[in-house]
Amino acid sequence: MSSANPYQSLENGKPGRIGCRIHYFEELDSTQQTARALAAEGAAQGTVVIAERQTAGRGRLGRSWHSPAGVNLYATTILRPPIALAEVPRLSLMAGVAAAQALEREAPGLVTLKWPNDVWLKGRKCGGIIAEALTNSGQELDCVLLGIGLNLNLDEGDIPPELRDKATSLRIAVGRPCDRIAIANSLFTLLDYRYMEIVTRGFAVVRPQWERFSALTGKRVTVVDGARRETGVVRGIDAEGALLLDVGNVVRRILAGDVSLEGAYD
Repeated sequence: MSSANPYQSLENGKPGRIGCRIHYFEELDSTQQTARALAAEGAAQGTVVIAERQTAGRGRLGRSWHSPAGVNLYATTILRPPIALAEVPRLSLMAGVAAAQALEREAPGLVTLKWPNDVWLKGRKCGGIIAEALTNSGQELDCVLLGIGLNLNLDEGDIPPELRDKATSLRIAVGRPCDRIAIANSLFTLLDYRYMEIVTRGFAVVRPQWERFSALTGKRVTVVDGARRETGVVRGIDAEGALLLDVGNVVRRILAGDVSLEGAYD
């Protein structure tokens, strides 16, 4: 752990609230792995792990996450929500709203969300979210590792050539460097608010905010889930976070899958 934690001032010391304790590292395999170990040791809800660089950063479905040092925000928060295991995916949607609102303050009108867990700026991915459920011996939910990665001060040249038509950063989108600490502060504050909201009032209260940022509503997409493939027009999400896909004669509830938006990167 680094002795100089630039995020120290954001640690609020409030048990159960996001940012109650912030662990900072200059380099980790992944914040998810370190948070998993801390959770197993009994770390309190709201504990956050931040790394300047990840050597084995992973996104949804085990995909690699490009993680250069010193420019972005890579954080995992330990949550212990009183919800059923099946409800965990809704936390990634909730976190998407918090991330979008935090970025919107720096890039008004440029932020959108792509179901289920991508954050976009000007139609390109600038962030991803993963809600990893850990269960106890009885296969009941023990805790959730909520990982958020945001490209903040990444330069165009820092993005691998094969990703430049799909990935971006806040700096690229707005044409100036940003204050990572200030954005992290906004993110954790909003995340705490939205999390408490979803725990006390349910996902339905967050749904309108997610819909406001939706990049897919009204667009024709193809959803791939294993061998299953469906094409239709997105009608939004329902009160439980499922994607609503109009396939012509019926609106289907999509609970999981990769979504390909036609013309997304044109």
